Formats: sequence, structure tokens, C-alpha cells
Amino acid sequence: MEVHHHAHKPKNWKEHITEFLMLFLAVSLGFLAENIREGYVEKERAHELIIQLKSDIQNNIKLIDSVVARDQKLVKEFDTAAVYLATNEFIDGDSLYANISPYVFRFLSKNDTYEQMKNSASLRYIKDSVLLNKILNYASDCAAAEARSSSMEVDFVTTEYTNLIDKWMPKSTAANRLFNDRISTAVFFNSESSSKPFLEPEEIKFLSRVNEIKKDPSYTKEKSSEIKASLLPVLNRRTFLLVNTVRFMGIAKQSGQSLLDYINKTEH
Repeated sequence: MEVHHHAHKPKNWKEHITEFLMLFLAVSLGFLAENIREGYVEKERAHELIIQLKSDIQNNIKLIDSVVARDQKLVKEFDTAAVYLATNEFIDGDSLYANISPYVFRFLSKNDTYEQMKNSASLRYIKDSVLLNKILNYASDCAAAEARSSSMEVDFVTTEYTNLIDKWMPKSTAANRLFNDRISTAVFFNSESSSKPFLEPEEIKFLSRVNEIKKDPSYTKEKSSEIKASLLPVLNRRTFLLVNTVRFMGIAKQSGQSLLDYINKTEH
């Protein structure tokens, strides 16, 4: 029996073009679908990051308001102390130190979301150039405010300023501050743990003796002059740094509020 082999009819050029176009279309649609999916993912991720960023900004604004309020109170106290030094011939240490605070309130920016966006290259998800510039400006302003608070004001207070006020501090003032600090610490720990006694008996005895220390008499004219000559420049320097730190925090707050307003307006 003879077997007849049917020859395959060669494809003409139209069929080749059709197959090529179909293959090209399939690949193109695949790329298009992938781009759409990636665009959606990026948009959703950008939206999530912006929500987190808004929370960080709101927390920073609250912190700035709190720190600025306490710093403004310190400025008034330092001004009072400077006037007292400048206008009194004989210095009463306890009266003077009533307005010389040893405390410093540091601003630490909450920037977790921005750092995450920067380190993971997620800033590229933000296609709005105005929004991106506002984010970058806000991060820069917060970093400047934190650096100002840490590297200038805090460093100065914990070194030169503290050393000098400790040098001239009356023992009655030192005792009063020790008493108040120990009481406030005891109250804090008592509120955190009801099983801990408010104060141990030995602590009560010690603090009672501390609280009985009498006020020191006023300094002599010679010592008063020495105190004024050494304290006034440092006190003025402290006030200057404090005022400038407040200004930097004010700039960071304005930048953050502007960013929040823009986000809310554009509904990102």
C-alpha cells in the first residue's frame, strides 16, 4: 500500500505578519498590565506612607508646642535673673537661683517615616513635585531644629552653664532642688507601681534633714560683684541660644503645618 505524504503548505507573508503582530500584542499587553499593577502598588504605598508621615508631623508639632512653651517660660525667668544681677549691689543667692533653672528641654524630631522613605527609595513613589519638595524642606527644617537644640543649646547647658551655676549655687538652693527632685521621682514610681512604698523610712529622714537647711545669707559686696561678672555673660548666652532654638522650632512647625495643609488639600 502506498503512503502518500501531504506536503505542508508554506505560510505566506501575511500569516507571518499576523503571528508576529499577535505575539507583539501579547507581550505589549503583558508589559502594560505589569506597569498598571506596579503603578497601582506604588500609588497605594505612597498613600500609606503619607498617612504615616502626617502622624509624625502632628506628633512633632505637639512636641514643638510643648518644648516652646517651657522654653518661653525659661526665657522669662532668665530675663528676671539678669535684671536682678544688674540692679542689685548685694546678691541673695536663693532669690537669684529661683530664676536660674538647671533644666533644658530638648527637641527630638520624630522622623521614622521620612527615614524609611529615604532609605528604601520610596520617595520615588511620590509623583507630585510640590509635595516632594515640601517633604524634603520639612525634613531639613526638623533636622536643623533638632541639631540646634542638641549640638548648641544642650551641649552648652550641660557643660559651661551647669558648671558655673553649680559653682555659685547656695547650699539651701541645692538642698531644695534635691528635695523636690526626690519627691517628684518618688511620686512617679509610686504611680507606676502601687506595690512600691511612696518613700522608704530612711529616705523620709534624709529628706527631712535636707528640707531643714536654712537659707544662706546674702553674699558680700565683693562676692556679689564676682558673681555678677561671671554669671551675667553666661546667662545672656543661655538666653540667646534658647531664643534661637525656639526660632528654629518655629520654622520647623510652620514647615510641618504647610505640608499638612497641602496634603489635606490635595487629598493624598
